[in-house]
Amino acid sequence: MQAFWKGTIQIAKLQFPAKLYAASEDKGIVFRQQHQACGQPISHLKFCQTCNVPVETGEIRKAYELGGGKFLEIEEEELQNLAPKADKTFRIEHFVRSSEIEPFYMKKHYFVGFETVGAQAFDILHYCLTKMKRTGIGYVTFRSVQQLAAIWASRDGMMLSTLHYADEVRANPAAAPANTQEITPSLLEAFGSLVSGMSVPFEPGAYKNVYNEAVIRLIDSKWMGQIPVEAVPREETEPQEAAADFLSAIQRSLASLGHEETPGLPAKNPHGKKAAK
Repeated sequence: MQAFWKGTIQIAKLQFPAKLYAASEDKGIVFRQQHQACGQPISHLKFCQTCNVPVETGEIRKAYELGGGKFLEIEEEELQNLAPKADKTFRIEHFVRSSEIEPFYMKKHYFVGFETVGAQAFDILHYCLTKMKRTGIGYVTFRSVQQLAAIWASRDGMMLSTLHYADEVRANPAAAPANTQEITPSLLEAFGSLVSGMSVPFEPGAYKNVYNEAVIRLIDSKWMGQIPVEAVPREETEPQEAAADFLSAIQRSLASLGHEETPGLPAKNPHGKKAAK
């Protein structure tokens, strides 16, 4: 696997070399757009609707919209002067409690690799971040773009994740409502049994990309001249339960997992695996 970035991680006066590798890749099926008349690929041209002509890249300028049909032109050179200088150092400015970083702040993830000379530093960093449950926060520059990033300890090694800035995260319009009615102990106990009964160790390979697999089968069948495969089955959803029927709905759910309809029973695992803690 080729490294996406090579540089240095700096913590105060401590520095050690590191590499970043993309932790994931998009496996979506890609289709090309073609002209129906001739079957040739479609190109996407930049077009001026006022002049009714195609526009070349050299004829395009950048402008900031001021409102009221007014624009302020920004030169490319002006933007380049503002861009951060080439820097191959990820400087950790602070350490924070890992639990304080909401998952939706994280954007893209990278595996952090190390050179032989930095192996001991990485072992110490991984151990301390795991033991203390901390995450390092700092800035890193990718392709002349400075990004906020976090370095944290995963089960298998170190990870670096780019982060959204605070003003990029929207307020939640569906924030948890205030308790409008009492949550009884029996309801909590029943729902706890349901969660426990459905808990298994996380195995990413157990969750298939059903749509992608169906598309691949469709392509294979059309290529081989076979009968097209069936569409991805849609799971029928039951009507939502009223709040008053919540407990009975939980009890029916427990029954579907092989539990008796009695809250508080020891959890059974329907998959035959040890329940995840």
